Amino acid sequence: MSERRSSAAYGMVLLVLTGVLWGTIGPVSKHITDISEFDAVSISWLRAIAASPVCILAAWIALGRRLFTAHRHDQTMMVVYGVVLISYQWLYLAAVDRVGVTTATLVSLCGSPVIVALLSTLVLREPMTRRLLGALIGAIVGVALLIGKPNSGDDTLAGVGFALLCAALLALHALGMRSLAGRVHPLQPLAIGFPVGALAITPVALSRGVSFDQPAQAWFWVAFLGIVPSSVAYLLFQEGLASVPASIATIVTMLEPFIAAVLAWIFFEERLSSIGWIGGAMLMGSIWVLSRGRPSARSDPSPTLIDPV
Repeated sequence: MSERRSSAAYGMVLLVLTGVLWGTIGPVSKHITDISEFDAVSISWLRAIAASPVCILAAWIALGRRLFTAHRHDQTMMVVYGVVLISYQWLYLAAVDRVGVTTATLVSLCGSPVIVALLSTLVLREPMTRRLLGALIGAIVGVALLIGKPNSGDDTLAGVGFALLCAALLALHALGMRSLAGRVHPLQPLAIGFPVGALAITPVALSRGVSFDQPAQAWFWVAFLGIVPSSVAYLLFQEGLASVPASIATIVTMLEPFIAAVLAWIFFEERLSSIGWIGGAMLMGSIWVLSRGRPSARSDPSPTLIDPV
């Protein structure tokens, strides 16, 4: 029993560390745009390039030649979701540019599991329980309070639109990965997705005239994004899930936007209004309600409610 508790405690430490690392994505990306000429497209592109060899190496160590072995339908799905992966990462950073780290992160990350729950009801015909209905209403009201009344002449509406599109693609990606669970190794979609995403956005990035003459500090943080929160954090997450039930692992879902908001407050002086804080709390509370109704890891082969942005 003590050995099991020790294993669960170790798993929780890994999951909390994962949430902290994922929470750095928005603030670090904003810092890169502040100190360099890199924009959302170039950061997403370079991040995918940096993450690709790490994910391929990790998957090769785990799978060997089986890394490239999968049913043709599953291979096609992983390629498609590689494009989805790079698309929602770009949308997230585009939202950060317009509405800040806190709002973009809360709308994107907290909106995604709500969309997953809604699609599960509409498409997969899962029952609309009182718990689910209450969570959906709370999330919608929370988003409205968080966004507030857009100021005239700014990019708020565009930023919120990008964040909502990001949430929708995150939901699509999560549902797709969930359908692959049990048929492919968890690292296989990453090893395929990041290189495919990098290739997909390469023409766009090059057509925008990406300048590689940037400060060394900017390159350091780009490498950080690709290696630490994109690759290492996911490996820690998978390791943590081995000993922690899915219902508890969803703490990562709520920890990521919290860390992003704290870092944005410390380094960029981003502050939500009192109404905004209420909206953010309602969003995160809705995610907690949804997580309480989910099955354990034993019955759910793919326990993640969202993917990191």
